[in-house]
Amino acid sequence: MSKKVTKGQGWSLVSATTEETTKVTSLSPQQQKVKIFVEKRKKGKVVTVVDNIVLNDKDMKALSKKLKAACGVGGTVGKEHIELQGDCCEKVKAWLQKANWGVA
Repeated sequence: MSKKVTKGQGWSLVSATTEETTKVTSLSPQQQKVKIFVEKRKKGKVVTVVDNIVLNDKDMKALSKKLKAACGVGGTVGKEHIELQGDCCEKVKAWLQKANWGVA
């Protein structure tokens, strides 16, 4: 949403949010120590969370797609975490260790 601001010479549009683009550099899988845990959500739903992942958006989506395919579940991507539906903690841990990821 934009705001109208006047500076004496007519109106100009100024963005209401600061649009700072910060690029996230991806660390190699061996340098990372990801945490895997299970959360219980609303209505008794169980979610497996893979946390502390330092990847750019493209790599994060690719990793999420591979994990979802390996576990046969759906999920979503957050800033530094991936959420997978159901309790698939052991499958995720085995897949990440096989792919040489550091698992805490």
